[in-house]
Amino acid sequence: MHRTVSSVTVALGLLGATVAVTGAALAAPSPASAATAATGVSGAAAAVPVAAGSPLVAAPKKQCSVTDSRLRELSGLVVTKTGYIVVNDSTDQPDRKRVFYLGKDCQVTRAVPYSGGGPFDTEDLALSPDKKTLWIADTGDNITSRQRRERVAVWSMPVSGNEQPKLHRLAYPDGKPRDAEALLIGDDKLPLIITKVTAGKAEIFTPDGPLKTGDTEPVPMKKVGDVELPKTDTENPLSTFGRVAITGAARSPDGSRVVLRTYADAFEYDVQNGDIVGALTTGTPRVTALADPFGEAISYSTDGKTFLTVSDAGHLDDNDPVDILAYTPSTEGPKNLTEDPDAVKNAAGGSWMDGLTLNDITYLIATIGVLGALLVGAGIFGILRSRKRPAPAGKDRDGDDDGPGSAGKDDGFGSSQDRPRGGVYGGAPSGGVYGGSPTGEGSGGARPGPVYGGRSGGGPNGGYPGQGGGGNGARPGQGGGGVYGGGGGGGGRPGGEGAPVYGRPGGGRPTGGGHPGGGAGGVYGGGGGRAGGPPGGGGGRAEPPRRGGPPEPDYRGRRSGRYREDGTEPYGQAPGGNYGYRGDRY
Repeated sequence: MHRTVSSVTVALGLLGATVAVTGAALAAPSPASAATAATGVSGAAAAVPVAAGSPLVAAPKKQCSVTDSRLRELSGLVVTKTGYIVVNDSTDQPDRKRVFYLGKDCQVTRAVPYSGGGPFDTEDLALSPDKKTLWIADTGDNITSRQRRERVAVWSMPVSGNEQPKLHRLAYPDGKPRDAEALLIGDDKLPLIITKVTAGKAEIFTPDGPLKTGDTEPVPMKKVGDVELPKTDTENPLSTFGRVAITGAARSPDGSRVVLRTYADAFEYDVQNGDIVGALTTGTPRVTALADPFGEAISYSTDGKTFLTVSDAGHLDDNDPVDILAYTPSTEGPKNLTEDPDAVKNAAGGSWMDGLTLNDITYLIATIGVLGALLVGAGIFGILRSRKRPAPAGKDRDGDDDGPGSAGKDDGFGSSQDRPRGGVYGGAPSGGVYGGSPTGEGSGGARPGPVYGGRSGGGPNGGYPGQGGGGNGARPGQGGGGVYGGGGGGGGRPGGEGAPVYGRPGGGRPTGGGHPGGGAGGVYGGGGGRAGGPPGGGGGRAEPPRRGGPPEPDYRGRRSGRYREDGTEPYGQAPGGNYGYRGDRY
């Protein structure tokens, strides 16, 4: 029973681990990975068409394709008069840890290295209001990272790229790590960092004092507001999470507008008097649906009339192109999804997982995995413990009682105390097989003999002192038991005869090798009494039939003898009779 329960527990544990893996696979609505960008789970994403009814004025227009193998994980984009400036997402490859300048055909024209050890995880680019300084957000900190960042940084360099980027360290006010992938520069020339969240409101931070340059202690930041994006129904590789997570930002050349982007949409806000924080926290944006496969970067064109985006191809197939796309901004505000027929239709036919945030999915998978691991551990512990635990007294591991506790049970063979304990087919002093009683047991009524009613020899078992037990009706004084019915000899008187076989009378040579005065034991020295010994003594030494000497009589075909009441010879056969001899009869 213990093993059965433990095996079932292990099976449930394995089922829990299987469900955890299946949940991880089902959590991603498409082959694209949600997490290296946000969670650390990678996968291929396919280009998706713009959802019907989305606030998109026109389809995006391809500007050029990035073909350089070093630029497969682009996360920041700025448009210049001569082309584009881009940076990669986090990378450990030195040749990719650069600021890349591209021509209008997307070919690399220059790659500027960083000073010192370079950035940890670059996520966005931004231009200063005067268009002279390029700012780089080194603020990425994926929630799946083994070690979260205690401090972040921004880098600054001339837009021309004539100098290397300079480091400026920052720290969040409460010391808690955050992932941030959007950067804007205010009129005060200080960065505004916008966090990336899986649900709810994003936070806006800015330095609480002048920036320091170089490898210095970080300047603490302060929180200046929250951003809550309106809900949309735009299709994207990451479903609900893709509509919430902010992955990039840009400010128009004239400073009158700012745009935030997610994996699904672009949200454009009007800025009054340079108050970017006020626009983001209180304004109502215009929503443009985006169609780039796994876009993380956005920028305004130099004239401010279009958005330009690019995808992080690290989540795409190796053969998928990396295109810079241009969109005409929408003039429509967010849709009221509670009244939108498409939204109602999607909600009615959507999966229950569509309503889960990335955190919800992560916690759900983790919980299932932990439960599965616990069940596996409990099952293994149960199996090991059941194997090490000794069986209870009188009971084996199969549950059969074999001791004193089973005294009340009747299995048809009598109690274990009364069962025969020795001898082969009736031999041995302790009784024979098939019901023979032990030789020399305590006083009491006569027990049945080893087989077919033969009883043990010895006075205490019902025989007379000095007499062997009779087999097959043998009277007192006859020799000890033999095969299939010989009684055990013990204390036999002198001249005791050999045991009968299938009821043979005495007269044969003692088969047990016993001395005169004791009946012979069973076959090959079964339990016969010791010569002159006490009743119930041990049997003679085992001996095979001896060679030589007078031939033994052939008893085959002989009938068993029956004794007369007067003690004379048995009627029916005379001793030494031959085949067919009938003798006297009743």
